[in-house]
Amino acid sequence: MGKHRLSYGSRAFKQDANHAMKGDIVRGLIELITNADDAYGSDSSGKIRVEVEHRRGKSWNVIVRDRAKGMRKALMVRAIGHIGTRTSGFESGASVRGNLGRGAKDLAAFGPVKFESICEDYYSMMVLEPDGSFDEPVEKRATDRDRSDLGIPRGAGTVVTVAVDERFRCPQHRTLVDRLSKHYQLRDINSDPRRELTLVDLNDSTTDGIRYGHSSLDEVVRRNGNIPGYEGAAFAITIYRAPERYEHPSSDAGRPEGILVKGRRAIYENTLFSFEGNPHAHWFMGSLACDYIDILALEFDEIEAKSGEHSPLNPMPIISRSRDGLVHDHPFYKALVTTVEPFLAELVRIEERKAKESEVRESARLRRALDSLGRDLGQLVDADLREIEEDGLGGDKGTSEESLRIIPGNPVLYMGEDKTISVVALRALGASSLCIEVDPEGVVQVLDPLQIPLTDHPRRADCLIGRIHLRPLMEDEETLLTVQCAEAEAVAVIHVRPEREVPDPVPPIRLEFERPRYQLAHGRCRSLMLRAPVEVINKEDTTLARVISSDQGIVVIGSEVQLDFDEDELCFVGRVKVDPRVLGARATLTASLGEEQAECAVVVAQQEGGGPRLVIKIVDEVQGRYRAYLERDGDLTVIKILGGHSAIKRYLGPAPDFPNQDLPSARLVIAEIVAGEAARLVMERKHRAPGDLDGPAFYSEHLLYLEKYLARCHKLLVDTEAVSSTIDATSLSRRSEKLMPGLKSQTEAPIDSDQSSATN
Repeated sequence: MGKHRLSYGSRAFKQDANHAMKGDIVRGLIELITNADDAYGSDSSGKIRVEVEHRRGKSWNVIVRDRAKGMRKALMVRAIGHIGTRTSGFESGASVRGNLGRGAKDLAAFGPVKFESICEDYYSMMVLEPDGSFDEPVEKRATDRDRSDLGIPRGAGTVVTVAVDERFRCPQHRTLVDRLSKHYQLRDINSDPRRELTLVDLNDSTTDGIRYGHSSLDEVVRRNGNIPGYEGAAFAITIYRAPERYEHPSSDAGRPEGILVKGRRAIYENTLFSFEGNPHAHWFMGSLACDYIDILALEFDEIEAKSGEHSPLNPMPIISRSRDGLVHDHPFYKALVTTVEPFLAELVRIEERKAKESEVRESARLRRALDSLGRDLGQLVDADLREIEEDGLGGDKGTSEESLRIIPGNPVLYMGEDKTISVVALRALGASSLCIEVDPEGVVQVLDPLQIPLTDHPRRADCLIGRIHLRPLMEDEETLLTVQCAEAEAVAVIHVRPEREVPDPVPPIRLEFERPRYQLAHGRCRSLMLRAPVEVINKEDTTLARVISSDQGIVVIGSEVQLDFDEDELCFVGRVKVDPRVLGARATLTASLGEEQAECAVVVAQQEGGGPRLVIKIVDEVQGRYRAYLERDGDLTVIKILGGHSAIKRYLGPAPDFPNQDLPSARLVIAEIVAGEAARLVMERKHRAPGDLDGPAFYSEHLLYLEKYLARCHKLLVDTEAVSSTIDATSLSRRSEKLMPGLKSQTEAPIDSDQSSATN
């Protein structure tokens, strides 16, 4: 009978394209710009021109032009008309981006994409439709008219035109300039003197050059090395310290902080590894170059094409199919992070020590008030964050125009477990029920009637909500759930997975603690797992590891730990007994086995893995325009108020004692700051989606104005001498009360009538 190949339908093409582009035209522009850069090659100069037509309520055009090598019809069909075909040169070791085999095809998520090219004096053209279909491409001898229309008077080049559907928002010209100039994936292009990238507003012909200038910063780390377990896997890491600490989330593609992880040519991600939630890591930026990433990607593709068996060292694609960086579950990525993260970890520890030395000892009265506020405010913040997740208003891609939404967007079901999903509909649709359909049938069972009633949303007066109960029937299958409400329609892909199982153990490649960080309960001993691969035990010829603590508040019981082979873990395992004796203590545990070393961070809290969710502290620090910052450690969030800020220290008094911290004026300032930071915490969660309101950027810009306005308002509304006099008078009064207890009663005695008359 022969083998049959699975058909890749138009619906699947749309889903993959939409998943890759996420409704963000900047992602599409990055694809076209990097393609043009690759077409020029690493040794050639060239211009890339991006033209955008700004319209609202109707479709709008995006055009990207280059004067590189162009494409003949045959190459155009292979490159654009097939999924997974490798045509970029990546597969032959060329210094280009690539490997995913999708390229510019995913731009069809926005609308029809026209590819026009002149190569070897031939004009070629094809149009890719949003469903993945295309007519027979055109090829003919290039005429003067063709060259004039494309703006290629001589030589070769390519022009790509996307007719963007009206449902996609067109960013303003200045917004595009800002995002394209700062985006981490374009930084090498934007800083390359051989490239000239320009953005043109077709409405008024405004033209801006897109450049990125690398700052002159203090270099704090420059190291080269190899990744253990991967022969020939060399890396080079450089880290710089910025003059001020930044506060951008990992989702901000334009943030200056972070380590750019690079292959031969592509920048795959901008990361602070496991320190994303640590504010002290946001002082640093740099690059991590590792060409071996591309070697692994190529190797996986070649074995996949031959239907061969993949190595345990390279069992999955290392480059994310959705263009969201590298696959963090890949063994090489884990080995890479394990090798290079300690360079950043040491820098973060230095900053943490600096910050710890600057903490202020609050008065007992203020400390009690802040603890109480932290508990109460923490509950309110948690409730608001839960509402955001339940409402589906943040985190996933969406636009303000959405009238019907499935939550979660693409649910995953596990065999043996029923699941409930929600559908939120705008009340303005005028419907009282939902109609649901699954295609194909038999993958899941809908446990409700196919018409679901809508009820009032518990928190949003403008919305109704319905619940759908599903039972998985066929594992490793997918089906489409379509929900209709009046004229609106929403679609989700339901994935059915096998029953949840404990994954097979993955033995370590070096000596390591089971976890990089632990939060232990005060006064409660705990055993931490230390693991070592067989190769290390054989090399060092010992099974005894020595473990020490960097802080006396966290004690390691017993200086040596015996490691024994564990058949379940497939490695040697030992138990390190730790006694967390001092509340709030922080330590680094260092395990040594011959020449091998491993570290983990330990913090002592009131409760293991928890403690108060929100803690408020005052620190003697200055961080540019910021009045406070958030420090996250697992579930614990610390609001640190920067007592050295000019708008704060005038109320608290001079550092480091801040003697006026209990005065009403200081309390008002503290309350304002804490409320602002709590609101910021919620805003960042609510608006973290790409293409949605950028909460962190909004807050950062808000602070620029706030600092300016605060300085003026304080100067005009709060007289400095009057504040000082009030503080001095209050302090004098308190001292006087201690020295002469009768003074207060005398000064507060009523004025007699004669004295009152004389005064009047």
